[in-house]
Amino acid sequence: MKAVEESIKGDHRSLNEDATGIFYNGTDQMLLLVSDGMGGHEYGDVASRFAHDEVKAAWEEQNLFDVEQAVEFLRHLVMDVNRRMHEYQEEYAEYRGMGTTLVLAAVIDETLLILNVGDSRAYVMNARSIEQVTKDHSFVNMLVDAGEITEADAKMHPKRNIITKALGTDRLIQADVFRLRNKQYNHLLLASDGLTDEMDSGEIHTIVSKPDVPLEDKPGHLIERALKNGSTDNISLVLAELKAGNQV
Repeated sequence: MKAVEESIKGDHRSLNEDATGIFYNGTDQMLLLVSDGMGGHEYGDVASRFAHDEVKAAWEEQNLFDVEQAVEFLRHLVMDVNRRMHEYQEEYAEYRGMGTTLVLAAVIDETLLILNVGDSRAYVMNARSIEQVTKDHSFVNMLVDAGEITEADAKMHPKRNIITKALGTDRLIQADVFRLRNKQYNHLLLASDGLTDEMDSGEIHTIVSKPDVPLEDKPGHLIERALKNGSTDNISLVLAELKAGNQV
């Protein structure tokens, strides 16, 4: 597997509150991360970097995982990082109210593991199609699930930026966990909402699937399109070519 990352402040923000990561454990198993500090809250950049640093340190201390071990490790890691972030805010009052989304992905044997909290997303793709794996923990997505609004309505809803679950906001947080067969897909994308709010899945698939564009150039093309489409947020992504043998 080969992976690249890119994160920008964007044209309308004074601070980048996102973080991305590509980490390796002791046997070179790769873990990918995108975290997005909660917009409108104090110290969103501190929260996203807190999650990044805690996950990085924990993963790099480990060795070879099988699938079940990895699932349990990552599930408990998310809960532990959330608890530590919550306790940090109790100890340091100036940081109270901070929070972050988190999406993680690892390939273990033939299984692709994805965990998420919040509205940063994971997509998988092959030459023919794209699939959104994660489900946004957001107010508008609750309305969509209840049949009260359509997905098109959700994109324009005045409360579309309200998320219903984030690291650091409650003492106990559990991530959604997804398992997929790695062989079915060519690419994996993790992205903050600065990208996905301004691009539909078809646009993402078209750019990522271009065979004549090197993997290293595709994040820049995705970000350029999101900016042209009107993104005013930080934009961050990690893109992996699942069938590639070399790492970047």
